[in-house]
Amino acid sequence: MKVNTMTGSMRDEVKGVEPTPAVWKARGYCLKCGLCCRDTEMVLTPSDLRRIEALGYVKREFTVFRRGFYRLRNVDGKCFFYRDGKCIIYEYRPLGCSMYPIVIEVENCEVTVDELCPLARETKREELAKAREFIKRVLEELRLTY
Repeated sequence: MKVNTMTGSMRDEVKGVEPTPAVWKARGYCLKCGLCCRDTEMVLTPSDLRRIEALGYVKREFTVFRRGFYRLRNVDGKCFFYRDGKCIIYEYRPLGCSMYPIVIEVENCEVTVDELCPLARETKREELAKAREFIKRVLEELRLTY
């Protein structure tokens, strides 16, 4: 498997595993920042779990079950998959990670832009519109309504 020099993650498609759709277009800065990968509370959908497990990871190692949902596990205050300043599964990351800084607050089904992200104000209308399509999908997978 080849490593993407920009993200440090897998570049070639893993046989039978679809890459995560890009919802929010990553800017160069966000691939270096990593703020979104610190103390993550990212909820995982069933399709996120299947995709990541298909890469060879074991659910109990990369998740915690909290407040009714599987979430990414933190190790030393960072996402399980954040290593050496990069996401090692970037092309296959959870859909919620692909939407960030657009965030779904699953406990109350609200959609916000995380103002802690240094690039939050750069979110474009097209990205918000695209995110709405995926928000519905995420909420349906989690059996929630929007």
